Amino acid sequence: MLRVEPKQFTLPSAMVYDRIPEDHLLKRLEQAIDFSFINDLLADSYCQDFGRPAKEPELLMRILFLKHIYNLSDVQVIERASLNIARTWFLGLNLEDPLPHPSLLAKFRPQRLEEFDLDDIITVIIRQCVDNGLVKGDGICIDATHTEANTNKKVPERTMKDLAKRIFKV
Repeated sequence: MLRVEPKQFTLPSAMVYDRIPEDHLLKRLEQAIDFSFINDLLADSYCQDFGRPAKEPELLMRILFLKHIYNLSDVQVIERASLNIARTWFLGLNLEDPLPHPSLLAKFRPQRLEEFDLDDIITVIIRQCVDNGLVKGDGICIDATHTEANTNKKVPERTMKDLAKRIFKV
């Protein structure tokens, strides 16, 4: 069952979170990105009437976002979010709120995100960053990875043509 609770920080949490500098990366990301579209996008994959309340998809997507930008494993992102005040604030949790178990991330990706292309979600997030001036789009990046071209692959038609050429030469 999906239940979205309004975020309200307790007084001790709010006092501690006020010490995070305004130019901190996560504060700038919070101002630029609206993650609320995640709850609407994934609402149909949760039962509305039965079961215990699920962890909010927005929270789990924020955790996956932290995991990606800091290049961490599932276990590391949960561990470091519990130790870092700015990361806990970015997740919208009070200092005393528990973080989800890392295994929940492993279940969230295939069970809830399987029908959605993660690239589409990331595209929405990046577009928000560009629109808010967090990312500049004035450069071009070219991938120069060497790959084997299709011309070297032997398909049946090409094999037959090669054999025919050899026969005519002989």
